[in-house]
Amino acid sequence: MKFHLMLPQTATAEPPAPPLAKRYSYLAANLVLLWLAVLIYRTNRYYVHFFSEQAKALLVWLAAGYTVLGVVFYSLRRNLQPSRGYIGLMAMWKWLKDLRLYLRDFPLNPTLRIAPLSKTEQTTLLFLLVKFIYLPMMVEFIVANWGLMHGKMWLLQGTTPQVSFRYFNLVIFPVAIDILFIGECVLYAFGYAFESSRLKNQVKSIEPTVLGWVVALCCYPPFNSFVNNYVLWYTSDDPEFSSELLTGVIRAVVLGLFVIYFWGALSLGTKCSNLTNRGIVMTGAFSLVRHPAYAAKNLAWWLGLLPALSNRALIIPAVLSMVFWSFLYYLRAITEERHLMADPAYQEYCRKVRYRFIPGVI
Repeated sequence: MKFHLMLPQTATAEPPAPPLAKRYSYLAANLVLLWLAVLIYRTNRYYVHFFSEQAKALLVWLAAGYTVLGVVFYSLRRNLQPSRGYIGLMAMWKWLKDLRLYLRDFPLNPTLRIAPLSKTEQTTLLFLLVKFIYLPMMVEFIVANWGLMHGKMWLLQGTTPQVSFRYFNLVIFPVAIDILFIGECVLYAFGYAFESSRLKNQVKSIEPTVLGWVVALCCYPPFNSFVNNYVLWYTSDDPEFSSELLTGVIRAVVLGLFVIYFWGALSLGTKCSNLTNRGIVMTGAFSLVRHPAYAAKNLAWWLGLLPALSNRALIIPAVLSMVFWSFLYYLRAITEERHLMADPAYQEYCRKVRYRFIPGVI
């Protein structure tokens, strides 16, 4: 008979849960920033005109839902770290206190300096800014494209599906484009709204350069409207020619490119976000090229430019305009790569996936 010596197992003690008051302070900080953002969205002149009434209402409902669910979450969850809102508010409060002391005592103490923000504080404040800019924008895009798609579907009630280029051009193509845009915006809205270790989308770093921020923001409202004052927009997502056949063929290729564009967002999943490193994705569309969405979108826009080129007077300005926007997206790719190169995982990814835009070409 064999006897086994049973040694007592050492239990790994869980870190104690923060006191309820501390947990609620994390939530309160988030709510202060959240409802302050909602107030800005509903009173700022730009946002008042940018958002539809449906988007304004949806933002309020989303904020109210977060408030209710946040109370439940922060009451029950044990393993809690300081929230982004808490870190951000504390960092701003500390900086303002240092600034007040600096302005008060600087003449008497020339060596006095304002303590720099920590890397965590800098990342948090910049990510809060990313959320403030992009999350409501995605909500508005979802509502707008949903309205367009719903209107088209309503007009099609009672019509009979046909196998023809005309039916594809008037029905299938525009509805499919709306569905792809809605899906892509939903993925990005989710990415901006939620950050969690369980979702594997925690922010590691934020784009550190002014150039990186500028080229990214220039591609979205209201900044793209400002750029359009100097660089006119000649292309279209739904090119139309005099020939139904040619329109159908070009639109089919454009649709395929926007499917690749959506595939890029789908490959990112919960990591969808501009100006951030939330973990390197090496699968899906990103296993072929490093910037599948940028490549697909720009190729679709070049095809959408073709109808404008039928007017000789527009050839040079239209081509120069599209060259400018393609170069802008090239700068986005370069600045993103420069940012992500600080991550060893991205360095390994670049060794595996050599091409930026088109496999085997560039």
